[in-house]
Amino acid sequence: MRFLLMSLVPVAAMSAQQVVPVASEAKHHRVFENSHTQVYDVVVPAGDSTLYHVHANDYVYVTFGAASLEAQALGSTAAKLDLADGEVRFTKGPITHRVLNPSSTPFHNLTIVVLEPAHVVLAPRAAGDSVLENDRVRVTRLVLEPGAPAVRQTHRGPWLAVVVHGGALGRTAVVPGWYRWYEAGRGETIVNAGSSRLELVEIEWK
Repeated sequence: MRFLLMSLVPVAAMSAQQVVPVASEAKHHRVFENSHTQVYDVVVPAGDSTLYHVHANDYVYVTFGAASLEAQALGSTAAKLDLADGEVRFTKGPITHRVLNPSSTPFHNLTIVVLEPAHVVLAPRAAGDSVLENDRVRVTRLVLEPGAPAVRQTHRGPWLAVVVHGGALGRTAVVPGWYRWYEAGRGETIVNAGSSRLELVEIEWK
């Protein structure tokens, strides 16, 4: 009996350390894919966690609602991860980790994988609009109050619009986590026709 119990320990340890590709992690739901990106809608319920999973590529993530989490890289101790509502971060791949949500509210984000580059030189943008920029992407934030003038957005390369705070994008009611992909040179006239603030981030591929 003693031998049997001892022999089960490695099995339990291996189970606890199960590692899967991000596409196979149950709380990561792939909702869009093309040659430039994969978009995952991620929800980790209160008191739950993801499996250890592998991000083979660089990625951007946009958080909806403030979150107090723990992030744990494989082989390391968990570290506290506090995220603000609407916060955008970039993570360099490859990385293997899991996310634990010890709070009383679900954690929700969009994880946007950066695949093929666009090989374009982006047009200058106002410094105050920039959220982050590196050699892979540029992220800017656009906020429109109800009744604000329409804004025409066009980018040289492909880009992804992600709604952080909902409202009405033209005639379309949108909620946090709504997204739309645009090919290079395609634009959008953004109108807040709703009664609440519309906030979105635009992720441009370089």
